[in-house]
Amino acid sequence: MEEKKENRIFLRRATMEDAEDLLRWRNDETTRANSFTKDVIDLDSHKKWLSKKLSQSDCHLFVMMDGDEKVGNIRVDVEGDVGEISYMIAPKKRGRGYGKKIIALVEKEMPAEVKTLIGLTLKDNKVSGRCFLANGYTASDAEDALCYSKGIN
Repeated sequence: MEEKKENRIFLRRATMEDAEDLLRWRNDETTRANSFTKDVIDLDSHKKWLSKKLSQSDCHLFVMMDGDEKVGNIRVDVEGDVGEISYMIAPKKRGRGYGKKIIALVEKEMPAEVKTLIGLTLKDNKVSGRCFLANGYTASDAEDALCYSKGIN
């Protein structure tokens, strides 16, 4: 009898080769409904944005893998000692706990100078809110959004 290997969940640095997957996830209707920016983005604009983000030392951009399958991505833009999280899970992979896992994993990837992580969500984005709360973040009101924050390092 063959042993079933458990998939390994981990983050790897994003590359330009991920551009089309990231754009497809970003342009998904549910993703846009839960985003601050609702517009569909074209491939050329996305590639320019991604190239710029990948070259910035204050931006940490990862793809979450489950074995050899891409299941989501997470970006942390750092200003001073604060990192702002933005993440999304591939549409076909939602509802499997990946949101909680991706936030937990990115905390371990932050350089020592990052002392606080925050995530902003629309108030009606309850799923992302639960993912932050499950990882020990504290919620506070931020006008039309909720701000989740946690001290690290």
